[in-house]
Amino acid sequence: MRFKDWYFLLALVLIPLLHRWWMGRGRPARVSFSLPVPREAASWNPQFMIQVIKYVGLALMLVAIARPQTSYRNTERTVSGVDIMMLLDLSASMNIEDLGERSRIDIAKQTMEDFVKGRQNDRIGFVAFSGEPLTMAPPTLDYGVVLKALSDAHIGLLRDGTAIGDGLALAVSHLRNSKAKSRVVVLLTDGDNNLGEVDPATAGEIAAGYGIRVYTIAIGKEGRVKMPIRTQTPFGGTVTTYQFFDNALNPELLQQIAKVTNGRFYRVTDEETLQGVFHEIDQLEKSEIKSTEKVKYDDNYGLPLKWAFVLLSIGLVFELGWRRVVP
Repeated sequence: MRFKDWYFLLALVLIPLLHRWWMGRGRPARVSFSLPVPREAASWNPQFMIQVIKYVGLALMLVAIARPQTSYRNTERTVSGVDIMMLLDLSASMNIEDLGERSRIDIAKQTMEDFVKGRQNDRIGFVAFSGEPLTMAPPTLDYGVVLKALSDAHIGLLRDGTAIGDGLALAVSHLRNSKAKSRVVVLLTDGDNNLGEVDPATAGEIAAGYGIRVYTIAIGKEGRVKMPIRTQTPFGGTVTTYQFFDNALNPELLQQIAKVTNGRFYRVTDEETLQGVFHEIDQLEKSEIKSTEKVKYDDNYGLPLKWAFVLLSIGLVFELGWRRVVP
């Protein structure tokens, strides 16, 4: 609430001065005839009440002249967003526990979930792959859908193997028609391509042709590592044994994909590094948000003006009709 012509409110202080002058001015002699007033009502002064009504009406008139206004703020936001497809390897080797106390898959899923929760105005999708790819969530602003898809992704969901090219090609297909300012694929894998119909390098060139950046992440240690093998016992429990496994990565391939698409390659061997990688990607791929605030004012002088007219009219009628004045 504001008053457009607020200086008219200064005249309110003149009302008591006007009343004092009016009551003390010299008047010609006059005789008035009025109805007799009972003793119990003698203390009530109708003339005083009439003056109060008139002065309140005058005060409301001044308030209306000062033009009270109500403001409305309208904020327009223009968002130039980022479309992101997350591509996660679900091959059996992601069960290996060489990044910390948890498996590669558990650490990767938790880090991706934190990444999704940190975004606000970007569409995010999720593709899982091992020997074959599967769209778990298309690009969407409904992050709950993406988080549910991440939670449902588990090793054994798809045919085993590592089809990096097929997974990347599927992720690119979701972004090729996007009108977003930036289109990004985050590819996380712990192995070399050994299955699939699309060569990973070819998939990278297709992404580059559509202007899609690919951030590639090679996770896990190379060489001889221990893979946990969990089996169910007849009594409903679980027994974990370990089998040595030769983990093979192809960092040169992932570097090539990142380079040809103007993305970046990351080598991750511990949980803290992986968190740092996603934090860096989060900073590199930020939405551009422009806010424009407009303020609109609506005049609200109608209500005080109406009540001013009503009270002044009542005061005038009472003053003329309460008693006859004879000079």
